[in-house]
Amino acid sequence: MMTPYPTSPLPSLRPVLRRHLLQLQVPPVTLRPFQRADLPRWRLFDDRRRRGRRDPTGIDEEARFLAHMHRSRLEQDNDQLLLGVFDDDHGNVLDQLHVRLQSLHARCAELLSLQHWHPHAEATLQALCPFLFEDVGLHRLFVMLPPDCSDPFATALHAFGFEHEGLLRDHHLDLDGWQDRQLLALTAPVWRSRQQTQG
Repeated sequence: MMTPYPTSPLPSLRPVLRRHLLQLQVPPVTLRPFQRADLPRWRLFDDRRRRGRRDPTGIDEEARFLAHMHRSRLEQDNDQLLLGVFDDDHGNVLDQLHVRLQSLHARCAELLSLQHWHPHAEATLQALCPFLFEDVGLHRLFVMLPPDCSDPFATALHAFGFEHEGLLRDHHLDLDGWQDRQLLALTAPVWRSRQQTQG
């Protein structure tokens, strides 16, 4: 006999689809989906292109970016929402964010930032977290970083309430071999509690 999948008393997660006109703003940054017109700015942002570094597997980063842009959404498990972080003054791309819906049922998503050194990481989180927790209905948002990470993005995560939950041994494989990752996470109840305390 099969045990029925438990039903949640929570309202359904509100999907984010490609057609939605999403624009999240906390000065001095705006978060929004990339458009084809953003491709020249994305090329300037892409540090692999700037350094003349090619992926050893032969993956075309521009083609991968366009594919992610075309499939960008949060609706089912493993969907990814691709957002650009744009500087309000000049319209430059400061960061490329991927929000991957790990589990629709558990309302859990992973946040990946491709540029940890821009100076507006805290404004980025101030724009993103209310949207994901209140508008979309996520319960948990997590990030995986190198264990000794102390860049502005990591500092902003800690300041914003993300808590260290553990160390994942040999979790990430790159050109230098297997690397450990620390797990940082923030849940909606903790985020709401911090908003009430600060408000």
